[in-house]
Amino acid sequence: MKRSFFRNSLLKFGILIVILVFSGCITRPTYVYLTWQNDPHTTITVNTLSTVREYPIEIRYRELNNPNSPENILSKSPRDFTITEPHRKINTFELTELKPGEIYTFTLKTNKGRFTKELKFRTIPNDGKPLRFVVGGDMGILPSAPKLLKQAQKLNPQFVVIGGDIVYENGDPNKDWMWDIWLKHWTKYMIDNEDCLIPLIAGIGNHEVNEKDPSHPSTERAPFYFNYLAQCEKTYFYKKFEPHLLLILLDSNHIVSISDQVNWLNNVLEQNSNYPFIIPVYHVPMYPSHRPFDGAISAEQRKLWLPIFDKYRVSVAFENHDHTFKRTKSLRNGVVSSEGTVYLGDGCFGVSPREIKNHELGYLEKASGIKHFWLVEIDSEKLTAKAVDIKGKVFDEVIISPR
Repeated sequence: MKRSFFRNSLLKFGILIVILVFSGCITRPTYVYLTWQNDPHTTITVNTLSTVREYPIEIRYRELNNPNSPENILSKSPRDFTITEPHRKINTFELTELKPGEIYTFTLKTNKGRFTKELKFRTIPNDGKPLRFVVGGDMGILPSAPKLLKQAQKLNPQFVVIGGDIVYENGDPNKDWMWDIWLKHWTKYMIDNEDCLIPLIAGIGNHEVNEKDPSHPSTERAPFYFNYLAQCEKTYFYKKFEPHLLLILLDSNHIVSISDQVNWLNNVLEQNSNYPFIIPVYHVPMYPSHRPFDGAISAEQRKLWLPIFDKYRVSVAFENHDHTFKRTKSLRNGVVSSEGTVYLGDGCFGVSPREIKNHELGYLEKASGIKHFWLVEIDSEKLTAKAVDIKGKVFDEVIISPR
């Protein structure tokens, strides 16, 4: 009798769930995450990814701390990018003419006329206050990745930079499920101590790109990178964080050749040489800790990019790809120099570490197989970079003076 009652109750509960799902009362997740297409002081881009059944078509936003601020409304049609079930809709809302250093609230209206819960973001101040961000690469969806994101959250960064190999889907549209897992982790942990969403700046790595011939459009060769992350139409770009930092994202020959970025890189640094700190972020290291020093991409970057780094006295560069922790000596033209660049890396923000192989070459100050990310703090007097492990322990630190 009891067993029959239990079976009947379970059956009724299952039928109720089916009814709720098909009536639209229960929907699959809509992931909401932030990027920048333009100025981080006065704009933000709200990205949404959801199933076809219900998806955002409108955003409403206003200043949090200004009772007189009007509610702004922006409507936009989503776009499709999927070949698998469940289908997905992607939408991007770029909010402009914002005030630097302000918190904004927003809600999203769906195609069914319902509103999401209220969310928040903060623009970057431009008044000289210290800048604080996390940087790393080679993340993926192993259990270590969300654990490291949780530790990053505790440090309250203003944004996070990933130097390529974000999800490891290899540009395969059939692997959109991997992005679902990654976005679940990202949207759970990338919220600061005032409940503001933390923006992402993403570089490109080899695992964002499929094996299609270079004659194919970039959006086909790296479909998720371009469709899921509204940043720039190119894989190399820069962001200015006034008055401290010029942050440059470069492409290590994944979509755009190293040589095709030389003139652009030189011009950007020439036009912005007044910044106290210039930081390039790219995937393949010039000074690898695991892979061969004479690897083709590393060698070409040293040949073509390194003279520009030296010319404009780049402060520090973040490298990835090798799945290790590393800090080089201060190097100028490959030689130890107090006026050189410190190269930090080497991309172990969730993936399994690898063996260190290049100690004998003399350019490594420290290196080991530790999962980690870097916390960077910048003010008018110095840049401090701290390596943080999966338990939240700072196990290395370097302080760099302004250029």
